[in-house]
Amino acid sequence: MIDLPVWFAIGALGMFVGTVAFVWGGLSASEGYVRYYATLAAISLIATVAYAVMALEIGWYTVDGREVFIPRYIDWILTTPLLLAFLGLLADADRDTLLKVVGVNTVVMVAGFAGAVLSGTERFALFAVGGLAYVGLVYLVVGPMTAQAAGQDDGIESLFTSLRNLTIILWSVYPVIWLLSPAGFALLTPGVDVMLITYLDLLTKVGFGLIALNASTVIEAEYETTGIEAGAEQPA
Repeated sequence: MIDLPVWFAIGALGMFVGTVAFVWGGLSASEGYVRYYATLAAISLIATVAYAVMALEIGWYTVDGREVFIPRYIDWILTTPLLLAFLGLLADADRDTLLKVVGVNTVVMVAGFAGAVLSGTERFALFAVGGLAYVGLVYLVVGPMTAQAAGQDDGIESLFTSLRNLTIILWSVYPVIWLLSPAGFALLTPGVDVMLITYLDLLTKVGFGLIALNASTVIEAEYETTGIEAGAEQPA
């Protein structure tokens, strides 16, 4: 079995490669799209630091004989709003919708973290709170945010839908792993828990960004043939 620090090092390397790719893409992007690349780079950079810190065995907190990795939760608290903000940028979501989405997401993350650091049955009550908040988050993304995305050009709406579906499907796996992990019913070993979370994190951050990068050419071409020729501005 691979040691936990090795899994964290693999995660850090993967996140770093993603950060380089996003920065490189941003350097060659037109001015109207730089903020998209900057958001993706910030997400993977934060994760790179978090995984590097955990690889050094910093931020490991022992509760009832199990390890809670504090940088993991700090990473999620910081990066999940950025992932949602990226979706909001694509959807051209209004400020009220974004604030609601980020606010509910914060409840999900904080409840998960509090549940992990507590012992006894209280942690399952907090897990339930986070689960209910997550249902509300999914509603806001699938409902109001998706409705706003419907007003975008076909290429952007299609990209939003793809990234939205990827995010919801993968994020829905995290609670299952939490329940099976040492923080929940301890049906997974710490090594398997860390391996699965590392893999999911790479998919939800780097994979998410690479899909956006692959679609960026199509989107920019769409603006060039519709928005620019019609005298419209690119997204600010």
